[in-house]
Amino acid sequence: MLSRIGNSLFWMGRYIERAEHIARYTRVQYVSSVDAPLGPHRDLVLESILNMAGSKEAYFGVHDKLEDDKVIDFISISEANQFSILSYIGRIRENARGSRDNISIELWEAINRFYHKANELLTSEMASEEIEFFSRRIEENSYITKGYIENTLLHNDVWMLISLGMHLERAIQVIRILQTKLDDIEKLEFMKQGNALENYQWSTTLKSTEAFDMFMRCHRTSPTRSHVLDFLLFDSQFPKSVAYSMDWIRKCIEGISFQQEESKRESLEFIAGKLACRFQYLTIEEVEDRASQFLQRTLENIYEIANLLDVKYLKYH
Repeated sequence: MLSRIGNSLFWMGRYIERAEHIARYTRVQYVSSVDAPLGPHRDLVLESILNMAGSKEAYFGVHDKLEDDKVIDFISISEANQFSILSYIGRIRENARGSRDNISIELWEAINRFYHKANELLTSEMASEEIEFFSRRIEENSYITKGYIENTLLHNDVWMLISLGMHLERAIQVIRILQTKLDDIEKLEFMKQGNALENYQWSTTLKSTEAFDMFMRCHRTSPTRSHVLDFLLFDSQFPKSVAYSMDWIRKCIEGISFQQEESKRESLEFIAGKLACRFQYLTIEEVEDRASQFLQRTLENIYEIANLLDVKYLKYH
């Protein structure tokens, strides 16, 4: 397969997950805060949304202060933000077009519908109260698209490259959510309100990853830092956990026909397998006290895999 096509497939998968996770995080954090204990701390909620999406610096390059409507518009559809949710959906379609001859007509049509439905919501400026409808439409169409990926493609290198992109990005987004929440809680503790609001923060973390219901079935207790980190990092049966995604990354890399490296230690299989194995055997007790450092190191390891893919196999320019 040409590296150009492989690059398009891989990034199509990544952008699907990225748009979905940012949309859901924005919706859950903003909507749940309206009548919640965080109501008096609106700036914290808005800053959390920008931090998770990696858009804080870009936002303040355009705006002077945090305002509900401006943050929601910037994250969702603003042309001033090259990393808005709408821009990611445009990139999904661009990458699908670049690999049009390798995907099914059903998948291509689903992505086209996704793109047009998202753009139907485009207004001169999105108000904060519109984020619920906008985000849910993004999330629903993301799942529809992933259904066509799973059920209309041959499960060959094409499917595995898209799946590799999706699971790699999913792991990244879940880690970014956890990092953002740890930062939010630290800020609340500084304001002497950490204990009162920490459980609420962990509940919204679970809802931001569609994990609340399954977490409660497994733990039957109020969400705590230890239990939530354990579930979202190490529960290999839950599809949004980092452990689950790391195992899929390993499987996809093993299944794709990459050229073998001269050195085993430099191979993608070795690096991905080592990281997946680490998540299989680590326990929350080993990392909880240094959770922020562990998350950052894991993120760097995942980026290393992504960079190796780009430099050695998918770079075509």
